[in-house]
Amino acid sequence: MMGRPPAGGAPVFRFFPKEVQEMEKFLEDGKAAIPPRDTISSLAEKFSAAPERAGKTLVQWKQVWTWFQNRKYAQKAKGTKVPGKTATSARDDSRAKRVVTNSVAVPSGRTDQDASEMEFEAKSSRDGAWYDVASFVTHRMFESGDPEVRVRFSGFGADEDEWVNVKKCVRQRSLPCEASECVALLSGDLVLCFQEGKEHALYFDAHVLDAQRRRHDARGCRCRFLVRYDHDQSEV
Repeated sequence: MMGRPPAGGAPVFRFFPKEVQEMEKFLEDGKAAIPPRDTISSLAEKFSAAPERAGKTLVQWKQVWTWFQNRKYAQKAKGTKVPGKTATSARDDSRAKRVVTNSVAVPSGRTDQDASEMEFEAKSSRDGAWYDVASFVTHRMFESGDPEVRVRFSGFGADEDEWVNVKKCVRQRSLPCEASECVALLSGDLVLCFQEGKEHALYFDAHVLDAQRRRHDARGCRCRFLVRYDHDQSEV
C-alpha cells in the first residue's frame, strides 16, 4: 500500500554504496528501464538480509522502487531539455525538487508513449503524493461535470489503480531541476519536493518560502531553500 512518510525528526533512510552499485547495474542491463515489481521486491529482501543491516529497519520494496525512479529522472534530466521551459534547481544535501507543470485533461486509453510522448503524473488519494502514470485505464464523467480517470501508476499493479479527478490530480510530469538554473526558483513558487522519512520517500507539492543564494562549487548548487509542504504544512 502507498503509505505516508512519518513527520518530524525521524531518521532518514540511506542505501549502502554496494546496494547502489547493484541497482545501477540493473539500470544498465535494462537500458534505464525500471525493473518489474518482483525484481524490486527481491532486491529489497536481499538488502534487508545483509549483515550490515542486522538490527536495522528492513528495506521496503517501495524504497527500492523510488530509488530507481529518481535515478531515471536524473538520467533523463542530463540528456533532455524542453524548449522554452526553464528547469530550475533547488537542492540541498538530501531533497530533490522538480518544477511543476500545469494540470491537463487526458483522454482514457492513452499511455505515456502516446500524445507526442507526453508523460503525466497523478496525485494519489491514499497518501497525497504524486506518482508517474503508466496508463489511463478508463474514464467517467459525473453530473457535476468533473471528469475522472482510472490511473495505473508506474511500477504498480492493477490492484493499486485509483480513480482521480483530472482537473485536480493529473498534470504533465514535473520537470527535473538543473543545478545551474537555481536562480529561476523564487519565493512562492510551487515545486514537487522529495520528502524522506524512516520508511518512505515520496514526492509532495510544496511552496518555496525563502532562498539563501550561495556560490556554486565543483559539487554543483550549494544554495539552500526553505519550503513548506502543502500536505502537512511542515517546513524544511
